[in-house]
Amino acid sequence: MTELEIMQHAKIYLDKLARGIDPLTDREAPEDDVINNVGISRCLFYVSDVLRQVIENGGMIATSAKKGELTPYALPYEERSRYAYSDWPLSASQIAQRLNELVDLETMQKLKTTSITKFLLQSGLLFEEEGASGKKNKRPTEAGRKLGISTQQRAGQNGDYTAVIYDQQAQQFILDNLDAIIAINATPLHENQGKPWEPEEDAWLRQAFQTGVDVKNMSAELKRTRAAVRARLEKLGLTDS
Repeated sequence: MTELEIMQHAKIYLDKLARGIDPLTDREAPEDDVINNVGISRCLFYVSDVLRQVIENGGMIATSAKKGELTPYALPYEERSRYAYSDWPLSASQIAQRLNELVDLETMQKLKTTSITKFLLQSGLLFEEEGASGKKNKRPTEAGRKLGISTQQRAGQNGDYTAVIYDQQAQQFILDNLDAIIAINATPLHENQGKPWEPEEDAWLRQAFQTGVDVKNMSAELKRTRAAVRARLEKLGLTDS
């Protein structure tokens, strides 16, 4: 048996143990068996995924990432079953936090809350409405409400605010579409950085400045850094006197 075949055989054993199955008998282990401990199961899934990466690399440990460089967020399918669904509605940030708890954030980038909400916006389950200050607030569409997305008034440090929350059905929808959300998460935040400014961008910038949109939201909308937005505002003569 080759070294690679030994690894593949070991991974089969690890996967079964992680799922609470005795690899020697292929029977489910008793409830009180140590392999049914959540912490141990999570570790086994993690080691199995590391072994998968080594196998896919021909039996060699991948060394392409630079020291200190975080790999893009990823969550193996078997690990997604470990997500702790909540019986009460959660915010998008709480959902992202629970998903981030399933990976090693010392070596992997976080799943951003904005990646979840951007996917829901693209899917027509959320829409944006402009508040009095020019800030865009996300709200569920009719389709979103039917899916289990709702709003709730909450008290914050700066006063009451409206939170968008997701029930268990909506959480399931997010998990079912996690690959699409991860793809958004991997897209650079400032993907237009360094590109020439287009006339329509300048037109939007003028209107946004006149209506009081802040630089943070300008940056997010135009997918450019805040420094670039400020420099463009100055070049266009759009500065506060």
